[in-house]
Amino acid sequence: MIIKSVKAENVLKYASLELNELPQQGIIAISGENESGKSTIGETVCFALFGRTFSLGPDDLDKVLRWGEHHCSVVLEFTVDGVDYQLSRFLDRDGNHSARLSRADDRDNALARGVKSVADRLFEILGYEFDEFVESFYLAQREITTPHPHSVAVKTMAGVAPLEYVAASFEEEIAQFDEMREELDAEAEALRQELDELDFQEGYLVELEDAKNALEAEIGANKSAVENLEQAADIYAANQPEIRRARGKQGRARFWRFVSFVLALVCGGAWFMLAQKPDLAQSQQLLQLLQQLLPNWQDAWIPYIGFAGIGFAVLMLVFWIRAASHGSRAQRLAEDARVLGDALEKARAVSAFEGEAEEEAPDETTEDSDIAVGGEMNLSLADEPERPEESRYAALLSRVEDVAADVSEVRSYVDQEARWLREQINRKEERFWALGQEVDREMERVRQVARLSEVIDGLEAKMADLDANREKRLKAIELLEGASGYVSSNFNRDIRDLVARTLPVFTQGRYEHLRIDPDLTVRVFSSDKRDFMDLDEVSSGTQRQIMLALRLALSEKLLVRRVHGDQFAFLDEPFAFFDEERTRYALKALTGLSDKLTQIWIVAQVYPEGTDVEFARSIRCSRDLDALSA
Repeated sequence: MIIKSVKAENVLKYASLELNELPQQGIIAISGENESGKSTIGETVCFALFGRTFSLGPDDLDKVLRWGEHHCSVVLEFTVDGVDYQLSRFLDRDGNHSARLSRADDRDNALARGVKSVADRLFEILGYEFDEFVESFYLAQREITTPHPHSVAVKTMAGVAPLEYVAASFEEEIAQFDEMREELDAEAEALRQELDELDFQEGYLVELEDAKNALEAEIGANKSAVENLEQAADIYAANQPEIRRARGKQGRARFWRFVSFVLALVCGGAWFMLAQKPDLAQSQQLLQLLQQLLPNWQDAWIPYIGFAGIGFAVLMLVFWIRAASHGSRAQRLAEDARVLGDALEKARAVSAFEGEAEEEAPDETTEDSDIAVGGEMNLSLADEPERPEESRYAALLSRVEDVAADVSEVRSYVDQEARWLREQINRKEERFWALGQEVDREMERVRQVARLSEVIDGLEAKMADLDANREKRLKAIELLEGASGYVSSNFNRDIRDLVARTLPVFTQGRYEHLRIDPDLTVRVFSSDKRDFMDLDEVSSGTQRQIMLALRLALSEKLLVRRVHGDQFAFLDEPFAFFDEERTRYALKALTGLSDKLTQIWIVAQVYPEGTDVEFARSIRCSRDLDALSA
């Protein structure tokens, strides 16, 4: 099978993926930083072929959809032994999954429709299924970085490891079944007794949490009352002197307003008598008085008396405005200062915290209950700061409303009230802490009840299934042992011949032969030591070169046995642990690896400079883009 094009929408990272006119021979190099969508290309091909991906099983298909999208689709065009095919697959958030396979030159007539029908027809065409594909032609980076013992990876590639793992699991389960059958009844009864001893009360946790939340809200309100009280006292202390000054200025302005009014009235009357009624006896008397006071008096000065009257009238208006301005400012300051009254009332509304003991929690001793109530909260009243008397509060409130209370009087009262309030807050916070501990204990009790109930249900279900499961596993172990022996003998014989051709190329001639023991332990021949060595004795990079050669040998084996025509391989980060020199040799080796393995996809973050391998196609991915077209 050779891939000709890939078109996908909303699959994993990409909103749109379109790879057209892909070369049928050579290396297709995919590069980019971490999380740029390189592996998504391989996962998309895997999903198109088998309706699942390497990292996501059939039960996790909804994760194939790109985040936030409701459906995805992929169209894969490929050729097998000279025949072109088109495979399309659709999946939505509701779990609707469809597939269609047709020949590329006759797309209107489907060869197969539906997930199962397409899977069966693909197996006939390709010669392998998903498990064989990921073991041979789809190489994820973690598949060649196996932890020791390294023979586990070889067993996995040969198909023995899954068989041995399942068989070992069955043997362990059978041993457990033999013991559990005798113990389950007694264990379940013990758990039921433990559940009864917990004396769990439904709804008690809710009551505790409600009490805790209410107390937390009360503490917040009390703190706000203290803060508002102190802020209001600061405002009152700052405003009262200003109010006095403003009222003093207002009084002075009123006095000068009155003086200006009188002078304006006198000057205006004098001008009227001298200028408008000069013949009156009073006018003659006023004129004689002026001549006596001012020996140089001239009648030409009479108009200036009128001007003086006008001037005094203007002054009267100015002082009138100033008096009004100072009065208005004094009133505003007084209104601001009166917020102290509201703060005093709110603070006085806070009642003393009694610190009464709550009901004991289920299964708690009297000593534990006393601790939960708060221990040191039960202080004697003699240790509590004294609160100002009610009469003092009433008197101060009245004087504050009139802005008549002295700043020192206000400060003294507020300091004493604030100390008392803070003491109440401290008591409530101690109770709040104790309630928090009680909530934690009750939550642990709830978790214990849930855990015990779940375990009991599980034990009862296991007792019903034990006998049937034990017989099934005994039969499965018998079949697995026969299959393992057959697979091991064939794999050991065939794989040595295939590895002998690729291993010298990948290791630059340093290692040429492998020995695979009957238990599938891999050892490599060292020309320096003239002996076979365990993989633990070579470097991690060399280990991965050997494992890569083994995996490609397995691919060759599958090609010869089952696959029709040329085949592609997708190698995801095969050089993740190679240095640049090893990577160059590996790239060169892959170009002439097999006559049938002609199209090789390779994923890497970067490729080393100076390699003489010419890529058939280079695809660059970016984590910042959700669309790729090449």
